Amino acid sequence: MQIFKTFFKVMRQYKISLAIYSAIIIFMLLMMTTGQKPDEEVTLNKYTILVVDNDNSEVSKELVKFLDSKHNLKEGTYSDEQIKDMLYYLTIREYIEIPEGFGENFTKLTEASDESIADSLLETTYDDSMPYAIFINMQINQYLNSVKDYMKSGVSLTDASSKCIDTMDTSKFVEMQKKEAVTSEKIYSTFQYLPFGIMTIIFSGVLPVVMSFNESEKKNRTIISSYKMTSRNISLVLGCATIAVLVTVILDIIASYRNNGPLLFTTPWYLSIANTFIYTLSITMLLSMITSLPLGVAKKGSANPNSYITCILGLSFSFLGGTFVDLSLLGDKVAKVGQFTPNYWYSVGLKQIWYEGATFNDVAGNFGMQLLFGLVCLSIGLVFTRFFGDNKA
Repeated sequence: MQIFKTFFKVMRQYKISLAIYSAIIIFMLLMMTTGQKPDEEVTLNKYTILVVDNDNSEVSKELVKFLDSKHNLKEGTYSDEQIKDMLYYLTIREYIEIPEGFGENFTKLTEASDESIADSLLETTYDDSMPYAIFINMQINQYLNSVKDYMKSGVSLTDASSKCIDTMDTSKFVEMQKKEAVTSEKIYSTFQYLPFGIMTIIFSGVLPVVMSFNESEKKNRTIISSYKMTSRNISLVLGCATIAVLVTVILDIIASYRNNGPLLFTTPWYLSIANTFIYTLSITMLLSMITSLPLGVAKKGSANPNSYITCILGLSFSFLGGTFVDLSLLGDKVAKVGQFTPNYWYSVGLKQIWYEGATFNDVAGNFGMQLLFGLVCLSIGLVFTRFFGDNKA
């Protein structure tokens, strides 16, 4: 029990890194479990545009009224240089100038027999390489030409403008396509992220502690003392297991508690919990292999190998094993490499659980592959321990 208690006392020295990793992972899980109401209405994008009406005719006023209903009009008087700066820094998306005589020329178009384009009467400045500029000009073109066609048929300007605004209101005849809700998608995505959290938190808190116990001076003192090395190792294993189980339980609770009520305490949920604990066991055995290496403990002013190992293994396993990127998006060669990580078999099993209705027998192979990975790491760790121990002797 003395070594077991000392284990947690030593771990306090690394509480900052443990707290940082834990806070990041818990924050990410809380963000993933926060429900977001999907958009149910279709709305067009609104942009900030600058409109200068030098005509002040009925037609120009109706056009400004239309643009105000579709976009945000910027007010004020600006120089040419200021307008260029606003366009460059996207303070405005387009500058539209309605020249004098616009209303008169527009009226002539309504009386003409040809199909002249009405928006050619305007003076506009914009970045023609950007899609929003094309979108704004299409709206103006559609409005002006529709008003022109209505007036040709004998409709007054006010009524024509009202009809165009009403016709161009897409919310009346366009609706958001309803997607079939997948109730398990959210809890699946949350559990899929857990391996990265489990590995990084356990490694950041446990790895430096075990490595500090393996320092030659501390180890030699234990050997010559009355305290047996077997008891020491068992105490260290119990300390690691305590932290690992505690971390996994906390992350499982966070991943399960919000908006997943109907799915809790179901067969898929139990299998997912079992999946996380089996993964934790395999990672703990991987930890035992790493601690058997003569990496040493970081001293003040020197590089910290624990942080490097945590980041490298956590990120590489997560990218190769389907934690960050869904397995369906990984290439065949990447997937083959990922099969050598426990994350891959965790992800495969999790997908079968939530999307294929898998039972324990169906995912037992995935559980077994995770345990096999851990046992291989444990065996290698024992070989390393014997090898480096003999060399020191």
